[in-house]
Amino acid sequence: MTKHPQFPRAEWLARRTRILGCAASLIHDAEQRLMLLHTTWTDAWQLPGGGHDEGEDLWQTAVRETYEETGLTMPDHPELLTVDWGLHPEGIPEIFTLFKGPLVDASTVEVKLSDEHDDWRMLTAEEWAPLVPPQQARALAIAADVLRGGRCRYLREAGHLADIR
Repeated sequence: MTKHPQFPRAEWLARRTRILGCAASLIHDAEQRLMLLHTTWTDAWQLPGGGHDEGEDLWQTAVRETYEETGLTMPDHPELLTVDWGLHPEGIPEIFTLFKGPLVDASTVEVKLSDEHDDWRMLTAEEWAPLVPPQQARALAIAADVLRGGRCRYLREAGHLADIR
């Protein structure tokens, strides 16, 4: 291991910024409806996903969290829809990755919710907009656009960089 020119390695690493890594999946159907899960600890809807565990990459986090929270398996190959950079509510830098989740039939899919969630729904991004915070609504709209054939987006605080002033 090479030595940093100004600091011993341990000190250099201790000075590095800590970043929270989170990943989620966008479970969807042929009508472009998106699955969100209702949390048990508050009245909120969220994508299946969560924080990464040590030793995982963010794709592995999305695969694990999707299965733990819904019982559904992810596609074989990762397809990244968005990367969002922001601050966690506690002020810690956070990177959030959203991967394309499984294509399901909402009328027949068997969802096995974890104890973190008590309900699930599939609605379009437009239908979700009044039910979720504005930042989450923006992110869902952007991800739905990418799902329809757009290109992966790098966001900051759930907005396109061109829109941020």
